[in-house]
Amino acid sequence: MRTYQGRGNSKHQKKGFTMIETLVALIIISVGLLGVAGLVSESQKNVQEVQQRSIALQLTNDILARMTANPQGLANYQGNIAAALNQPGTLCNQDNSNCTPAQLAAYDLWEWSTYLFGSSIQLNNNDAGGLISPTACITVSNDDDVTLVIAWRGKFQRADSNAVQTCGTNSPNYNGGNANDLRRLMIVETTIS
Repeated sequence: MRTYQGRGNSKHQKKGFTMIETLVALIIISVGLLGVAGLVSESQKNVQEVQQRSIALQLTNDILARMTANPQGLANYQGNIAAALNQPGTLCNQDNSNCTPAQLAAYDLWEWSTYLFGSSIQLNNNDAGGLISPTACITVSNDDDVTLVIAWRGKFQRADSNAVQTCGTNSPNYNGGNANDLRRLMIVETTIS
């Protein structure tokens, strides 16, 4: 009597992968790698956006602390800053007691603008810190209500979600195809007394 041998004991058992199986595996792996490459690219753009927002937050805290330390000169901080300011005649960092509130405000704004535009940090004779294409707008109302808006250029286009804010609007720095679609804003409203 002859017994049946199962496939596992056959002399002609296939070993390894067929060409089609290998091709399908390569396609699946390549699609996965393309997805990972896209995630890396997006994360790099988002890292720069987060860094810029962090710098804007530090700059916001800095100027508000300066304004809080000089409440008598609060009205002198008002205005728009679209370029680094010129050094004032009186350098109030050396002896604040001899400065008027207006002189201290002028000094504060000048020094702060060097941080805003990155000219306080030099690398190979180029500005290395600050924000990308910044604009700052400071409004003082009712003698102690302050609105501070810092605008800068983002890395990728998105709809302007703060169109009611006019700081930096219609600047070619923030125009990536549509008006202000590269503009990013840090807006702080506070009372200093």
